[in-house]
Amino acid sequence: MDPLLDIRDSLNEFASALHLEEDELPAVFDAELLDHAQRLEDAVSAEFSMSLAKRSVALRLATKLLVEEPSPDAMAMLLVEFQGMIVEIARELRPHPQASEWHMARQFSEISEHLSGPKPAENQGFVELPRMLLHADWVQDEFAKLAGAADVSLARCPVARGFSKISAKRWTKRTGKTSYGQLCAAVDFLQNGIEFRSRQVWFLRRTDGEERSLSHLYVCAQADLFPDFHRALNEHSLALEVAKLKGLAMGLQISEFSLCFETAEWMAQYALNYLVPPAPNDWAIRQPGQLAHLLRSRMSRWYFYCFEHRLAPLEMAASVLRIGRPLFYERVAAHALLEYSILQGIAFTRSSAAFYLEALTALEREFSLLFDGYLLRHLHYPRLKTPQGWLTYLRALHNLHFQGGNDEELDAYRHVFLTRRGLRSTVEILYRTAESHSALN
Repeated sequence: MDPLLDIRDSLNEFASALHLEEDELPAVFDAELLDHAQRLEDAVSAEFSMSLAKRSVALRLATKLLVEEPSPDAMAMLLVEFQGMIVEIARELRPHPQASEWHMARQFSEISEHLSGPKPAENQGFVELPRMLLHADWVQDEFAKLAGAADVSLARCPVARGFSKISAKRWTKRTGKTSYGQLCAAVDFLQNGIEFRSRQVWFLRRTDGEERSLSHLYVCAQADLFPDFHRALNEHSLALEVAKLKGLAMGLQISEFSLCFETAEWMAQYALNYLVPPAPNDWAIRQPGQLAHLLRSRMSRWYFYCFEHRLAPLEMAASVLRIGRPLFYERVAAHALLEYSILQGIAFTRSSAAFYLEALTALEREFSLLFDGYLLRHLHYPRLKTPQGWLTYLRALHNLHFQGGNDEELDAYRHVFLTRRGLRSTVEILYRTAESHSALN
């Protein structure tokens, strides 16, 4: 049997014995789970790196603890090891040409699928958009990179014949028959299940089985994410913070932001669904690299992919086409504003002082990026009645997130938007959150 297919089967059997596809969290686990962990360890150790072999051993030990002494803590430990193994398997698979072609086919298929329906904008007349999008220079560049990694000729693969739902399905089916493709698909599927279960277990551990408000859970998540920054944040102070930001947004005449700050519960629910890691304590931020990883992962989750994933340009375009409109950037920008405001005026240790300043700087950059996404939506939404309007918006979105901006039209629009509100820069919105902060700390 192909060793990669053996690993695929071992992963699926382990996930099945873990009851990963069931909605409810089991109270006990059969000893058979440990046998599956041992088989998985043997298969992974024989095929992958020493690093993955060590992870497989750690997974087996975590499985032994869960079987012998089942508890939310033991389950959380196992999920950390299982998630780490899944992510590392995907990372080691990706450079192989057959795995790269599977990813290429998947991205082509996602765009083809979302272009074949009545969207974007529920407009049946956009028959030219698939051809126009395929010939956009940035789309061609992305497919060229994918083709290079997959060691295939771009001129001979389905991309050359245009976006087609039928050819996309055939290509996905063909690449999915290879052992690399089958293992990639299994890993991709399992990651969603692991993240769902991790979030469920974190909720259970943080509530001790009691009924807790979403605001309480969000406060806990912030404490887990930034453990070295100490602040007196609780449900009451979070509600005050949100109310303050609502007033700020209304004063600046940014009505979409003020709607996001209608209640602390709404913002907490949105953040927990789309912006907070599945298990925040496993993502504790203590250095710039970890914060950058968190922000990248948030964008992936917000665009409907797994949290532990690096969003690709074609995936971003596919998500926008899927829903038929630009995403509501004011929501994620409003959360960035809240998070920055929460970190104002807090206490921290001498050892974490330098990172505190770096974290604020990184959050300033993130807010500016997301605010530009909000402005792009404003700028381009009226134009989405035509295929050319969609083409221009997707290019602008790609430039914003993957090319560092440099959009003269956006720069001019931002200047007018801010000037009308008495602002000199986007970051000034952040600085205004600190004006009344002393009253809350």
